[in-house]
Amino acid sequence: MLDVPLKDKDDPPEKAGAKYIWFSSSSKRDGASSGSPVHLVGDPSARVVYVIEGLLKADISHCLTGRTFAAIAGANNTSPLDPLFALLAQSGTEEIIEAHDMDKYNNQMTMAGASKIYLTARKYGMNCRRLTWNPNYKGFDDWQLALRRENQRRKELERKTFKEQYLNGWCELAHIEDCTEQWQHLAERNISLTEYLGLTREEHEAFLRHGREALGILLEPQRRKQRFVLYQLELDEQRAIPFAFKDMEAVRKAGYEQPPAAQYCMVWTGEVYCPTNQSDAEILKRLFSELSVELPEDCNGRPMSLSDVVELEYPMKRIYYYVNGDTQFQQVKFSPMLAKKKVSGGA
Repeated sequence: MLDVPLKDKDDPPEKAGAKYIWFSSSSKRDGASSGSPVHLVGDPSARVVYVIEGLLKADISHCLTGRTFAAIAGANNTSPLDPLFALLAQSGTEEIIEAHDMDKYNNQMTMAGASKIYLTARKYGMNCRRLTWNPNYKGFDDWQLALRRENQRRKELERKTFKEQYLNGWCELAHIEDCTEQWQHLAERNISLTEYLGLTREEHEAFLRHGREALGILLEPQRRKQRFVLYQLELDEQRAIPFAFKDMEAVRKAGYEQPPAAQYCMVWTGEVYCPTNQSDAEILKRLFSELSVELPEDCNGRPMSLSDVVELEYPMKRIYYYVNGDTQFQQVKFSPMLAKKKVSGGA
């Protein structure tokens, strides 16, 4: 695998280039092809086998999960799977799970290759289904690594002051007691309790003299509820959407000036507490940080990602933003009446 992909001098800038060099002499007289070998890692008698594009990706995914992976050297290079599936079926495999990268939803060729896996699996009497994961991560291996990093994000949240947590709705007033106890057990108490809690002197004194209710009276005007709606593309396993999980530039290349609301579904309505003076950009960044990992259990959608549209609702207006990245949100025009409704609950 090359650190710098190979490209011809006339290739357009957006072309990815070749990342692998195959041991082959097929271009020489009486040369031999590499044969595009299929790769298997894990238990060859596993009941469930995952099929993934990329031989090294299969090794990484197996190390992260312990599951069995078959890998091909290209999304459409499915012919080597035929003899492998014949052997797997004889060895007891019952189900094949297609785990190609998430660009199978915006690349018609990748989607076509994925469909061939279904046909080959059924040819040998095995069930087959498609695996879809958090679209913020292109590959299965990227997604699994991100799940491990989520523990670090939770630890960072715990390091925020009591006041930050309360103004953002991450805790109740009673949590101040837990924070006070944590401060008392600090190995090096080089910060005052008032600073540790994130309170002003007036707020801390109100709490000490009159309890949590008095503190709540001072803190409540410093936060507000922000209502929002999340819209996501309705994916089709037969028809790729060229801008799915891509930025606004891809929307324009697909022939749209604005996100086509008719291709979207309303998947979640909710509200969050936020500091009174927090900007739209800060709110959107916070929503992405929380919802790009997972959505509430009763939500029909998937984790927030590129190509989603977020509506921020205010008393006299509604503003729509296209998710261009984890910290980039572009204001757009959007017609919510054209979007389908898939909402099953709300907060």
